[in-house]
Amino acid sequence: MKKWTTVVVLILAFSLVVAACGGGSTSEYDLVQDGKILVCSDIPYPPFEFEEGDSYTGFDVELMDAIGDELGLDVEFIDSGFESITAGTAMVGGECDIAASAITIRADREENIDFSDPYFDADQSLMVKADSGITSLADFDGRRLGVQSGTTGEAYAEENKPAGATLVGFAESGQLFLALEAGDIEGILQDLPVNAERLVTDDSLTIVENYPTDEKYGLAVKEEGKEALLEAVNEALATIRDNGTYDDIYDKWFK
Repeated sequence: MKKWTTVVVLILAFSLVVAACGGGSTSEYDLVQDGKILVCSDIPYPPFEFEEGDSYTGFDVELMDAIGDELGLDVEFIDSGFESITAGTAMVGGECDIAASAITIRADREENIDFSDPYFDADQSLMVKADSGITSLADFDGRRLGVQSGTTGEAYAEENKPAGATLVGFAESGQLFLALEAGDIEGILQDLPVNAERLVTDDSLTIVENYPTDEKYGLAVKEEGKEALLEAVNEALATIRDNGTYDDIYDKWFK
């Protein structure tokens, strides 16, 4: 009887030690799900992330897949609001481990989230209907200009628009194109790669101005608890840059 009592006590003690060591963490990276990186992203935002069939694809998606391969982890994307990503609430709330959503690295955002090393350079641009007669941002005096709320495009428009221009904010990038088509707005100011991607399938639109802003995108994690994951992601980024994987992905999406 004493032997059985000892065995039971040892089993219970071992279980408590395992639970204590786990501390809610499912891996060395403190992942929400063991063996998988959950990625928050504002979808659709082609060519960085968008739905194709019953799955997601795009530059950010393939980049994260390559990082996952380097770390030996599966990758799953979760559609999240952009402002909840940049505010850090999506990660703090345990919705995901990291965010990949064409997020420009900015000091104000670093108050809420930590960024990886930069992985993409981008500028802003102005898109209008090709037959609109609009040739510059200065032409928007008395006109409505569409932007995505919480983005660097919105910030650039606020700082540089004519006094008489009206900014109209939208939660998602896709809503901008619908509003332009419907005539609710007369132009879209947002990241150049996204506007340029639209030209591939819609020749009724044109980009009339590019604005060099020297923006750099980074992957984002919450401020505390993801230090090991962020370090590993940076190492994986360096590896796929060195071995040519990054260039292959880039050339596929930005010919």
